Amino acid sequence: MGNVSDKKNDVKKTEKLFGLSSEEYSKISELLGHEPDAFELGIFAAMWSEHCSYKSSKVYLKTLPTEGGKVLIGPGENAGVVDFGDGDVLVFKMESHNHPSFIEPFQGSATGVGGIMRDIFTMGARPVANLNSLRFGSFSHPRTPYYLSEVVKGIGFYGNCMGVPTVGGEVVFDECYNDNILVNAFTIGIAKKDGIFLSSKCEEGNIVVYVGSSTGMDGIHGATMASEEFDLKKNKKRSTVQVGDPFTEKLLLEACLEAMEKKLIVSIQDMGAAGLTSSSFEMADKSRKGMIINLDAVPLRTSEMTPVEMMLSESQERMLLACGKDQFDELKAVFDKWGLNCVEVGEVIKEKEIRFFYKSKLYKTLDVDTIVNGPEYKRPVKKPEYLNSVKPLKTDNYKIPEDLNDTAVKIITHPNIASKKSVFTQYDYTIGTATVVPPGFSAAVLRANGSGAGKKGFLLNASGNSKYTYLDPFTGGALAVTECARNITACGGYPVAITDCLNFASPEDPEVMWQFANAVEGIKSAALKLNTPVISGNVSFYNETAKKEGDKTTVHKIYPTPVIGMLGFIDDVENAVTPYFKSEGDEIYILGRLSGNLGGSLYMGLEHGNFMQKPSEIDLDYEASLQNCLRSLINKGFLKSASDVSEGGIFVSLAESAITCPNQTLGFAVNYDTAKNSARIDSFLFSEFEQAFIISVDKQLSGRQKAAVSEICAEYGIKLEKIGEVKKGVMKINDKIDLKSDKIKEGYFSVI
Repeated sequence: MGNVSDKKNDVKKTEKLFGLSSEEYSKISELLGHEPDAFELGIFAAMWSEHCSYKSSKVYLKTLPTEGGKVLIGPGENAGVVDFGDGDVLVFKMESHNHPSFIEPFQGSATGVGGIMRDIFTMGARPVANLNSLRFGSFSHPRTPYYLSEVVKGIGFYGNCMGVPTVGGEVVFDECYNDNILVNAFTIGIAKKDGIFLSSKCEEGNIVVYVGSSTGMDGIHGATMASEEFDLKKNKKRSTVQVGDPFTEKLLLEACLEAMEKKLIVSIQDMGAAGLTSSSFEMADKSRKGMIINLDAVPLRTSEMTPVEMMLSESQERMLLACGKDQFDELKAVFDKWGLNCVEVGEVIKEKEIRFFYKSKLYKTLDVDTIVNGPEYKRPVKKPEYLNSVKPLKTDNYKIPEDLNDTAVKIITHPNIASKKSVFTQYDYTIGTATVVPPGFSAAVLRANGSGAGKKGFLLNASGNSKYTYLDPFTGGALAVTECARNITACGGYPVAITDCLNFASPEDPEVMWQFANAVEGIKSAALKLNTPVISGNVSFYNETAKKEGDKTTVHKIYPTPVIGMLGFIDDVENAVTPYFKSEGDEIYILGRLSGNLGGSLYMGLEHGNFMQKPSEIDLDYEASLQNCLRSLINKGFLKSASDVSEGGIFVSLAESAITCPNQTLGFAVNYDTAKNSARIDSFLFSEFEQAFIISVDKQLSGRQKAAVSEICAEYGIKLEKIGEVKKGVMKINDKIDLKSDKIKEGYFSVI
């Protein structure tokens, strides 16, 4: 009896270690016809984890639009691909590295950047730009400076060493991230249309080849770790965090691209989450083939690793590929030249199974379909209780501050508004000489380098608003898409396609799944309306931490945080518009319409200590017309600047337009008739959920030109209202705001 009891205890420990539920363990036993051993359980647990299988999210992800006029490859491969014209394609994707970055912020963020870059060059594309979306705890939290410093160092270290510029992104602070920071990394690369490589092209008889770094003990159980919540013992998970070497990755990049150019590779897959496990099973599955894997041949940097450790290690800078039998010697010569491992570890076979050999004997045979086709859940959903208290804002219940100057200063110097220049300047954003508009403005603008590229370029933006998603998940999901599109449109580009990174708490919580389902629906609605299909992405669940407070254990969850990375095109980068004012005397207009709804705004949180109000809904038809109108005005050459109205409201849009001009400090004098427009002055200044832009035009525009501007606005049904002009050195709005531009600029650039 004692042996039976011990066995049951061992099973429970193993289940907990590998992150499987009791039901999943039973299902695995049923599929195998016996209780799994450690090797089998490790393989199943990795491939059935949320991180690899999307078992709780794919029922919703299947509803997203994935096809469009420019899309060549959508979800399912290492990254999405869009047609860039002239025989070129752009390859891009965004992924999370949240849990590793919380445990080891430097290595976690660095390997997050390294992993997403491998996804890009695995497709045959040379990475040309990185973005990121970073979220940290409260700005006043004692650990926030440490996490901010280490994450930024890690990102800069890896990207700079790889010679890939980091050209933009966002940095957000909120107490909901005190125990779960978020690090979402985006990379885009460029390739020739006929030079794309896939993981799904294995052919029977191909040699299976391991290339790159040797396999070590780092990152073991990384995929399952990323599929469970943290607890007070999180520091014991340090061995699950990968250790990156960007210098080796640079060699791997060049070796892979050279081998691809010589057409020595048939199929290729990055050894990312779950390492050799996911790369082998996914390549076999997508190719509808099987493999022989000889574990004795795997290069090791730690002696006597067990088979399951070899399979689950997430050591960085490794690839699995297939090549023709007569190509291996030439392939090996390429990797030898770059000083990298290139080892034959197996063969592609017809039967859809993987046969593992260890110590020269058949060790295990596993069916590919059984491993890859894990569970698919439609988990219970329930509207969160807290939403019952989120009501439309009744402004009459709140007084207008006596000193709006003081309020305006608090908002413009809030860490989520203030300049992130101290972050961006730690990244090299000029490598490659393609960056036209650097970080810190509406969107990054890059020219297409190369012969025949002309003046065409592309634009990148990453955006999300967790606070509004918390208050209304559908609206928050839609806003993430529309905000990206606004930033791209404000530069003169047109949105093309998106990648997403969906960061949520536990999917086992019905309220979290309700948030997730509604946020995805919001993304879907906005993507359809703006014609921006979702061509790649990532879901990160379990962003929560269990903490014992007295005798009670409390789970601290992040706000639902869908982040969108968007690609746009521009025909001539020299015509790109920046958001800052250019010259004194230029006329300032509002393009669009104002709701005046302060619900959920930064102003309500800072001034009145309560942001729990329902935000405005987005009129997506109006949004499409507004952006088309703005783009038309820019393409006709009528605008000198354009900035959308978002966090902080019109005041922030005006202030940033005045103080971010690189070579001078400008200001403005604005007079807005609040009585005529039925708006309180604080509603006009600080409402965030507006569908409007602040634009500036040359005061020397001729009468004919001004008439043309009015005609364009009328054609799209968009209101245009002059509200003031650009001045030097002062910020004046009606008789309520009177500030010195240089003082605001000093505060804005010194907060972080």
